[in-house]
Amino acid sequence: MTPPPAPPFVYAPDSAQPPGETLKEQLEALGIPQADLARRTGLSTKHINQIVQGTAVLTPETALLLERATGIPASLWNQLEATWRTHVSREESRKALSGQLDWLNHFSLPELVKRGILPNKERTVDNLERLLAFFGVGSPDTAGELWRSYRTAFRRSTVLEPDDYATAVWMRQAELKARDLDCAPFDRAALTDLLPCLRALTVQEPAVWLAELPRLCAQVGVAMVFIPAPPHTHVAGVTRWLAPDKVGVALSDRFKKDDHFWFTVFHELGHVLLHGKRLTFIDDTRRGNDATPEGDRSEAEADAFAADTLIPPEHAAAYRQLTQRPMPFTRIEAFARQAGIAPGIVVGRLQHDGALDWKHGHKLKRTIDITLVQGSDSLQSE
Repeated sequence: MTPPPAPPFVYAPDSAQPPGETLKEQLEALGIPQADLARRTGLSTKHINQIVQGTAVLTPETALLLERATGIPASLWNQLEATWRTHVSREESRKALSGQLDWLNHFSLPELVKRGILPNKERTVDNLERLLAFFGVGSPDTAGELWRSYRTAFRRSTVLEPDDYATAVWMRQAELKARDLDCAPFDRAALTDLLPCLRALTVQEPAVWLAELPRLCAQVGVAMVFIPAPPHTHVAGVTRWLAPDKVGVALSDRFKKDDHFWFTVFHELGHVLLHGKRLTFIDDTRRGNDATPEGDRSEAEADAFAADTLIPPEHAAAYRQLTQRPMPFTRIEAFARQAGIAPGIVVGRLQHDGALDWKHGHKLKRTIDITLVQGSDSLQSE
């Protein structure tokens, strides 16, 4: 598998020249002494010398005076000054970041290389800057504050755990991919009307899901993306509003089987339809990681929404009869056909409800594999 290319990194020269060096060269070329330039501009000789030495800021007002005295446009002097000050600030910033390289220890650098986020696994200031640029933050401290502000995304503790950093990588990749998707403005009623169509996809081949789920959801303002989860994480899905009229829904490869996949799809869509736009909802396959009543309630509501969408109330009576033992698999398949859903989903529901042993029925489930190939997602059935 060829990893996607690393994100572009803005070139910054290792050295820059203060505008005073250019001024000194131009004065020598024009044959104008510094004292004469001082008289021409009305500035003190000391001030001119400080500009030449790079110890005084070359202000826009001074740039205009130099333009009149030397004929060199003020815009050039302003550009030289801005370039120099940016270089000085960058060097100071890199010096400060050199003392924060330990932040890279929170991440699997080989995994970041594999995902095309870093070009190599070296613990360097360049890679630290690349990682900060990937997250869209100014410093490691602001990154931690940002993640903790996602109240339901990292709600186990105010202290970030090791897998939280890996989850943050996954969430950021999902966010960037979702932002790139073209979507119609979010339409709650249209999404509600779309649910039966999405449910009907469960009987199709997984290859169809990859194309149809993002396409159909984009028509109602939902950017749905598939991103493999990093190792040592348990994230299955996430819902986050990207704009007032666009919501991102990302699914990982932690479900493996079609019953878990489709439950996660409708769980996340439940968050979209039932809950507010100010929170990020992350579905952790470990569950039990909610530290707040609000989180518990939201997850329970999304679970109920997914369950009722996959097996609606009108099929409840037939489902209850199905739970009575003995339970031939032919009955499971017959109920699935009657309900219009994949048999694997019925098996997963029976297992969850304790009506079927977890060891039985797996042949009716389809295995799901989401992989990232050359920057694009593929969903395959094994």
